[in-house]
Amino acid sequence: MARQGHEQEFVDLVTDSECESNDSTTNKRKDVKTSGCSKNAVPFASLPRKKRIGSSRSHNTNKDKLSTEIFELCLEDIWTCMDDPNKKGDFERLDSLWFHLYSDMNYNNKASILQRIKEKDIFSRRYVFVPILLWGHWSLLVLCNFGETNYLGTEKGPRMLLLDSLKTTNPIRLRLSINRFIEGIFKNQEREDQLQQFKNKVKLEIPEVPQQTGEDCGIYCLYFVYCFLVLEELGENLSKLDAMFNPEELENIENIRGDIHSFLTKRNAKKAG
Repeated sequence: MARQGHEQEFVDLVTDSECESNDSTTNKRKDVKTSGCSKNAVPFASLPRKKRIGSSRSHNTNKDKLSTEIFELCLEDIWTCMDDPNKKGDFERLDSLWFHLYSDMNYNNKASILQRIKEKDIFSRRYVFVPILLWGHWSLLVLCNFGETNYLGTEKGPRMLLLDSLKTTNPIRLRLSINRFIEGIFKNQEREDQLQQFKNKVKLEIPEVPQQTGEDCGIYCLYFVYCFLVLEELGENLSKLDAMFNPEELENIENIRGDIHSFLTKRNAKKAG
């Protein structure tokens, strides 16, 4: 989605009051389908209303570049790919603005973000997806088995994976921001006694994943979530992340891309009308 030298091409703006708005705020339902998961109109999750600005290029000529609004709508649709109701309790996702705001040194309401994360009960989940949009680039942080502190240092214990479709962005620079974010979560949930042991045992991993060919990092980020939801091959110990490289699975990137383009075309036509 972003290339070096264009980090500020797309910016999301929010106010404190908008970030604090209740998640039950009702937005219009959108007719969008991604990855073939939904066959009809999809009722998207109610999201806080946010102000957004973007370059004219991103709105008019480059449908691969995703704002947080479009990303959230598509992520909600991809969530419907999870057909097994018994698996739903294993997965959780955070709002795509939360990490961005928490990382902003000038944002003064970090406590409200931590409280909303607490409500997600992430320590009871197998996988928690944390979309990251920084420097104009999307990547995905996956928190694995965070409640399994008895297995610290083993394959079944807590792990942190950063899935980045553009390695040249140097994801290592995210380490400090991610560590501060995780530390804030532990302290907010009164787990300080586990924090130091966690910091000693759990390091950020940056595995090999499919790499983007253009400015479509948001689409790849959605694809990574999709894989975790539907690929049994990934396994409990995450030893088979290369399942994402399966040619048949990689076709889903183009399915997701096509559905997003179709949705944006209809959306723009409706606005123009």
